Parts: sequence; C-alpha cells; structure tokens
Amino acid sequence: MSTSETLSLVPNYSPGYGSTPNGDTHNTHKPSSSQTVLHTSPPTPTIRKSIKIVLTSSKINILLIFIPLGYLAHIFDLSDNWVFILNFLAIIPLAKLLDFATEELSLRVGETIGGFLNATFGNAVELIVSVVALMEGEIRVVQASILGSIISNLLLILGMCFVAGGIYHEEQKFNQTAAQTTSSLMTLACIGLIIPAAFNFAVGNNNPIIDDGITKSGLLDLSRGTAVVLLIIYILYLYFQMKTHSNLYQGEEEEEDNDPQLSLGVSIFLLASITVIVSFSADYLVGSIEGIVESSGLSKTFVGLILIPIVGNAAEVN
Repeated sequence: MSTSETLSLVPNYSPGYGSTPNGDTHNTHKPSSSQTVLHTSPPTPTIRKSIKIVLTSSKINILLIFIPLGYLAHIFDLSDNWVFILNFLAIIPLAKLLDFATEELSLRVGETIGGFLNATFGNAVELIVSVVALMEGEIRVVQASILGSIISNLLLILGMCFVAGGIYHEEQKFNQTAAQTTSSLMTLACIGLIIPAAFNFAVGNNNPIIDDGITKSGLLDLSRGTAVVLLIIYILYLYFQMKTHSNLYQGEEEEEDNDPQLSLGVSIFLLASITVIVSFSADYLVGSIEGIVESSGLSKTFVGLILIPIVGNAAEVN
C-alpha cells in the first residue's frame, strides 16, 4: 500500500505534527497567548544611582544647599534673622525628601501600613519642631503651630486639592467612609483643644489661677486627660484602619507603574538620616525665634500660626 493510500484512510487528517481530528494544529514551540509570562524584578539601583534618584526627586531639592548654610550660620553666631531664614529654607526640601522616603517605603510594605507611615511621618516635621520648641520652653509657639497646622491642612492643602482636581478632572471620587471617619476624628481633636480653653476662660473669670490653687491643678488634669483620650482614639483609629476595616481603605488598582525606585535599606536609611538632619535644623530654627521676634516685631503667635506650618506643608503643596 502506498503512502498516499495510507493517509487517505485517516479521516480529517491534515499534514503536520500534532494534528487533531477537527483540523486544529498545535505547535509545542509556540506559547499560548494566555500563557503567564514571568517578569524578573528590576535590579537594585547602585548607591550612585540611588543618590541621583533622591536628588532629582523634586525641583525644590535645590534648596538643600541651605542645610550647611544654616549650620554655619549657627556655628559662627550670625544674627538670629539669618539663622532663622536659612534653617527655614533648609527644612522645606527636607520635608519633601521625608515624604519621598516614606512613599518609597510604603510601596514595599503595602497600602494599609503605607497609609499609616504617610500619616505618621507626614507630620514628622511639625512634630520635631514642636518637641524642640517644648524643650526650649516656647509654649506659645507650640500652641500656635498646632492650630496653624490644622488650619493649613483644612483650608490651604484641601482647598488647593479641590481646585487642582477640578481643573484636571470633570468629576472627582473619594472614599466616603474614610472621609466621614477622618471628619469625626477632626471634630474630636477640635473639641479636645476647645475644652481646656473654655474651662480656663469660664473658671478664670471668677477664680484667678494661682500657682498652688485648685483651679490650676484642675486645668492641668483636664488638659492631660484630654491628651490621653485623643491618643487612645488615634490608636483605635489605626486598629480600625489596619485591622478590622482595612478593606475600606484599599484603593482601586491603577494602570500606571508605581514600582519603588529605591531599595528597602536605602529607604530606611534615608528616612532615618533626614529625621536626624531635620532635628538639628529645627533646633537652630526654634533657638532663633526669640531673637527674630525682638528684631522684626513679629509675635510668637504669628511665627507658630503662619510660618511653622508653611515649613511642613510646603512639600504637600509642591
């Protein structure tokens, strides 16, 4: 029997390896279009490349030149005006780099923990300045800076986000549950600030506060108790966000690539080193407040209410 006669006995046969009765052929060397293709992660950037990424992460990093200038102004005992201005300008890019390092670290630990890191280190500059001011005895500056930070975030930052979003997007969407939770926390924080002030105003009119009197002791107990309650509420909010209702804070997947640019070790080192540098600059900044108030005529309330919040929020505006 010839080869052609043998092939004719096979129904629906078509030449080619791996033929099937319905005529479909399969090539074992050609991958299917639905086959998963594994991609290797990008190589870890070198130290030189990491430094370049950090320095070119924002345009305001050009202000980093003011960091050594602020240190030199303090070392050589220049006027308080120069010390304040140079360290004021130095903290602005440091706040931006702190935000960049936190963002890089957040990309490696997940969205929920990343949100916690952003909320914590996003206010690290104001926290460091406030702690240094408390150590220097600048109570009025700390009180004004807390109020200024709240007003700045509620009005300046949020308002600019609404304006910019309205320009580039016809309709904006947000997480309603998260917004309601945050608004409730903000209301509690405002109440925590108002209650001690109202107590002082109401009692102080009838009973002047004296050093060893009951009124002063009661005011301190009320203030400290309010602070403890607010801290507990914040811890419970973190548990609500990260554990019990973490699904409410999971954002929608975006098509754009958000791979981290820095390695985990570099991100942690950058975060720690910037925090240390900010602490020195904040120390010199707060130390010069007394002199700049006397020479310029500005009040400590104005410095804490307007100038200090600008330092921390300049990175968010950018």
